[in-house]
Order: sequence, then C-alpha cells, then structure tokens
Amino acid sequence: MNKRISFLRFLPFLLWIVLVYILLTLPGKDFGNLEIDIPNLDKVVHMGLFGGVVFWFGFAFLKTGIKKSKKRIIFITIMSCLYGVGMEYIQKYFTNHTRDFSYGDMVADTLGAIIAFFVIEWVIKKYQASIAKRKKNTQGPK
Repeated sequence: MNKRISFLRFLPFLLWIVLVYILLTLPGKDFGNLEIDIPNLDKVVHMGLFGGVVFWFGFAFLKTGIKKSKKRIIFITIMSCLYGVGMEYIQKYFTNHTRDFSYGDMVADTLGAIIAFFVIEWVIKKYQASIAKRKKNTQGPK
C-alpha cells in the first residue's frame, strides 16, 4: 500500500496558515468597530486560530493510516506555538503599531495548539478504530 500523502491533503492547512497571517497583520481598524462585549474573546480567537493550524495539519493524516503521524503532529504543535510567538513579534515590529504585542496572546496561541493536538489525536484514533471495526465486520466469521 502506498503511504504517500497527496499535496492536496495539506491544502486546508496551508490556506489556514495564510489566513492566520493575514488576519493577524491586518490593522485592527479593518475589522470595524465590533463592540462585542465578551471577556477575553481575543484570547479565544487566538486559541482557535492556532488550534486550527494543528487541527488542519493532523486532518491531512486522518485517512492515510500512517502510524507515525503522532510525531509529525507533535512537531507541528511545537511549530504552531512558535508561529504564534513569531506573529506577536511581527505585530510588534512590522505593523506600524496598528496591532498590539501581547504575552497573553502567546499563551492563548500555545493553549490552542496543545488543545488541538489532543483533539486531533482523539479524532484520528476514533477514525482508525472505526475503520478497523468496519474491516473486521466485512471479513465475516472465520
């Protein structure tokens, strides 16, 4: 069985990374005057953005059956955390002060990536278990 992974499986992941970059470098005024009064909504958004990086990467491995995907997902989780830290510095030094630098955002980025790691690991295990069960049921009694 060929274990190669099609580039197209990674397209959502790559598009998500680009979307995160665009959203985090746009001036805050471009989002309009959204007066949503939910405490720490900004942090929840950061968790979702960087959790999405890990989720979409892991999703590319969902149907491959590759057993060593966990190491790759751990790697991308670490890289997602570093991407979050890097984006905060990009906001600080390269956005003409139209975005704020925040250690709290870094923490939220990291938490989002870690939570997504556990979510995608759970999804992959459930999916692989359902495939194994389906194969067992289609083979019939021996």
